[in-house]
Amino acid sequence: MNAFLENLAAAIRALRENWLRSLLTALGIVMGVGSVVLLVSIGRGVEEDIGRQIETLGVNTVIVVPGKLDRSGQPNPMSMIGISSLTWKDVRDLSNLPGVDQCVPLMFVYGAVERNGHSYSGFVVGCTPGIAAIRPRPFAEGRFFTDRELHARVCVLSSDPKDEIFGRDAAVGKEIAVQGVPFRVVGVLAPEESSLFAMFSFANLIYIPIEAAREAFHAGQVNRILVKSDYRVPPEVVLNRIRTVLFRNHHQREDFGILTQAVLLRAVYRVFNIVTWMLAAISAVSLLVAGVGIMNIMLVTVTERTREIGVRKTVGARRLDIFLQFLWEAILLSVTGGTIGVLGAALVCALVSRHTPLRPIVTAQAVAMAFGVCFAVGIVFGVAPAVRAARMNPVDALRWE
Repeated sequence: MNAFLENLAAAIRALRENWLRSLLTALGIVMGVGSVVLLVSIGRGVEEDIGRQIETLGVNTVIVVPGKLDRSGQPNPMSMIGISSLTWKDVRDLSNLPGVDQCVPLMFVYGAVERNGHSYSGFVVGCTPGIAAIRPRPFAEGRFFTDRELHARVCVLSSDPKDEIFGRDAAVGKEIAVQGVPFRVVGVLAPEESSLFAMFSFANLIYIPIEAAREAFHAGQVNRILVKSDYRVPPEVVLNRIRTVLFRNHHQREDFGILTQAVLLRAVYRVFNIVTWMLAAISAVSLLVAGVGIMNIMLVTVTERTREIGVRKTVGARRLDIFLQFLWEAILLSVTGGTIGVLGAALVCALVSRHTPLRPIVTAQAVAMAFGVCFAVGIVFGVAPAVRAARMNPVDALRWE
């Protein structure tokens, strides 16, 4: 134990005496580890962000989409472009199924949202009031439209379009135009937590009654169907009933897909895990370069300290002592660089979280992986210089000038 502590102390002294060179040598590890931790943390944050949005639908809510799902459970984008395979008969039959609490058809309304001659962003969707029961949200102003207002030209704004169109002014009672058709605002939903994917989230929606949308825009296509099952009925039972009805209505053709929360999360996590680890692997190449840099500097250090090695061997140091001293120097360089890299990545994550919609999450697994890699790099690239130092002949080493 004493020998181990002596070798460790000798390694620390040597690095401290050449602190500037040690810091520059560890810089590659700092950049490599920092990049890996930062990318993994951002990827994890994006997963959490999307997962949180999906979970707001509730575990007993399913989404029926046009087009068959692929093998990974994701919708085929091409099958959802153009004419939808979903029908109003599907909506009526699913509404009457035992165990179905709410069935809400969604109709996408394309075109600009305008007020006073200015155009604004916003995703307009025609629906029934049942969507408020599927995804209940508090109101900042007003209320949701009722069943009696299904033919009325009214609308409910989510927080983002309300802020963009009206700013801090009250919106209830005022009008916006969708494709030139006026709709009176009857409610404004409370702000939702900011999201990187706000463009595709509920925070960007404008709700209008689906019957009013059909009449105003001469449309009738059902783009999605939201189904909320009764929590007292097992979800698998309701899913089987939904599939049975849809197969019957579609003449046994599977030109539809059923998305549950589990399917959505699985698809999202699969994609982002692949992307995150691919980027992390690319960043890890810098760790390899940094390891080679450590090995080169340590080889130079061994040459510069040849006489010191000779003196230590002359006074009784064993080959193992010399080997461990230089190996510890390499490991300490690597671990110190890794520590700085992790702290730097955590600081960058905090800044990114504060000033952007991204919410990186630094996990214990990512930190443990970073330190494990640093330790491994120190051992792998420190062995060669340590072996070279340990094999030196003490007589030849003492002659070194």
